[in-house]
Amino acid sequence: MNHLRVSPAQVLRGEGALEALACRLSLAGAAGADGGTALAEGPVLLVHGTVGYPRVRKRLDAALAAAGVQVRRRCHEGSCHPAALADLAGEVERMGASLVLGAGGGRVIDTAKGAALLARRPYAALPTSPATCAASAATVVMYDEAGRHQAVREDGVVPALCALDAGILAAAPDRLLAAGVADAWAKVHEVRLTSSGTDLASATGRAALALLDDLAKLLAEHARAALAAGPGGEREPALLASRVLVAEAVVLYPGLIGGLAGAEAKLALAHPLHDALTFVDGSHAALHGEKVAFGTLVQIRLAGRDGSEANEDARGLAMRAEAAAYAELGLVCHLEALGCAAARSAPIEDEVVRRTLADSYVQQALPGLQPVRLRAALREVDAYLRGSDRRRRSERVSHVAR
Repeated sequence: MNHLRVSPAQVLRGEGALEALACRLSLAGAAGADGGTALAEGPVLLVHGTVGYPRVRKRLDAALAAAGVQVRRRCHEGSCHPAALADLAGEVERMGASLVLGAGGGRVIDTAKGAALLARRPYAALPTSPATCAASAATVVMYDEAGRHQAVREDGVVPALCALDAGILAAAPDRLLAAGVADAWAKVHEVRLTSSGTDLASATGRAALALLDDLAKLLAEHARAALAAGPGGEREPALLASRVLVAEAVVLYPGLIGGLAGAEAKLALAHPLHDALTFVDGSHAALHGEKVAFGTLVQIRLAGRDGSEANEDARGLAMRAEAAAYAELGLVCHLEALGCAAARSAPIEDEVVRRTLADSYVQQALPGLQPVRLRAALREVDAYLRGSDRRRRSERVSHVAR
């Protein structure tokens, strides 16, 4: 028997999702909105960060006050690590919170989710960034206090509610949206690769693959337009609808797909390589999706887009085509750009290779992968991306000079 955690339980989307979230949290607000029951029957612990939260603070405070929600705020900075979860779970107990609300980016969302899990309370998410799918996933990604990957808790709490506010997500900086697109593309490539050797013929597996195909189509058709629109459509207002669509999709789809596909068909090499890179000093300057983009290119170089490219030339062409698509989104993800230039030195490169190959997902997706082959792929992808980046910089300089 398979136990799937399809997440989130409820989704609010569109303009005004923030205000609708506040109403759902209180008895008075929920009854006034649609006669429904409140998610929180007492005080709420609001866990927030320092980057995205200030953009929504006034609006969220006003909405919570109008709905009559009693709230205590705790700021979280840094990674999602055990000490932070224990501290916040203790705060939940001390204040008698009935729900934990996470408002911010992926690290804040996972920290709030993990604290709710420890305290055995429901959890709600208000993502302010489209850079990851943390707000919709039923997992908690754990790091140490230095930001080095430790583990993924697959018993994570399913968000009772996820509010995808169109205005908030579409207004996020381009870099965050591009990172979210890269993270979503990684899901497409990883599940396609793992599904070739996994039984996804069940109804839930077929549903996961159908969503995956739709996500791939959506990104292919709208990702470039979404980035061209600019935050809030400031550069191309006519393209704002594409930006909203992509921003919502990269937060929501991967969580749904992962829940339906199950743990055995979620990851291949892209995310494990990301995890290994977090042990390289300087890597934390890069976003999750940027490091995952590099991992995806290495995976494609080794296995093709879905394991179907049978020879070296085909895999190399597939990698370069994917790299060109990332470049069009403004993603620069060679090792130096990721803060991981040290991984070009032999001892650190060996450690990255060792950690990547030790991951069970890599072993299942790419059985028999040898260190020498992974090392060669890392070097080839990095060299290709560096060369492409230099050419683009040179072309820009030449254009400005003219």
